[in-house]
Amino acid sequence: MKEPKYSIRGVRVVRNKNRMIQTPDLPEQLDSINFTHLTDQSYYEMGAIDSPIGTVHAEHVRFDQIHFRNVTFSETELPYSQWLDVLFDNCDFSGAKLNGARFNRVEFRNCKLTGTDFDQAVMQDATWTNCQAPYVLCNLTAFRDVQFDNCLLKGANFIDASQDNLQLGTSDIQDVQFTGTSLNNIDLSQCRFTHIHAGEQELRGAVIAPEQAAGFIGLFGVKVKDD
Repeated sequence: MKEPKYSIRGVRVVRNKNRMIQTPDLPEQLDSINFTHLTDQSYYEMGAIDSPIGTVHAEHVRFDQIHFRNVTFSETELPYSQWLDVLFDNCDFSGAKLNGARFNRVEFRNCKLTGTDFDQAVMQDATWTNCQAPYVLCNLTAFRDVQFDNCLLKGANFIDASQDNLQLGTSDIQDVQFTGTSLNNIDLSQCRFTHIHAGEQELRGAVIAPEQAAGFIGLFGVKVKDD
């Protein structure tokens, strides 16, 4: 039996299927890396890091097959950095600047990312699980096969971002700014919110639950008359 479909000028009330997102390819055993401080074009590979990064500005830093555990990146500036096969476990990125960075097969697990700057970053095969990321900045960011699940994204900015298979799961997206970002094929049906910043153009093709439909009707000039 097929699922019923409802539409509000392009907003679909169905459940869409998503591609499988690749997870970090990490060895079972990783030796600890003695971490000092970062400089431009530093390169670290295949190891575990559990020491704080500290306040630093370094560009074009590369990390390959790294497990970060309880690491504090607060106020760290790592523009144009590259992260391949990286797991962030209980890390704190609050206030960090990672603009223009590239992330491929990365996982953020139980991390704090309040106000973290990911503007103009590229994320491919990335998962965010149980993260606190209010006011995170993802303007002009490219998302391909990226999943947020049970994340706090209140007040986040996703302005003029591009996406191909962006999943928001059961995240809190209250007051998130989606101006200039297409929500086509994005499933909002399990998200927690009463208001988001998105117009008719951005919402076209979004996926919502039947009970959410009334909340979107006003965006399309339709008035609901109470008996």
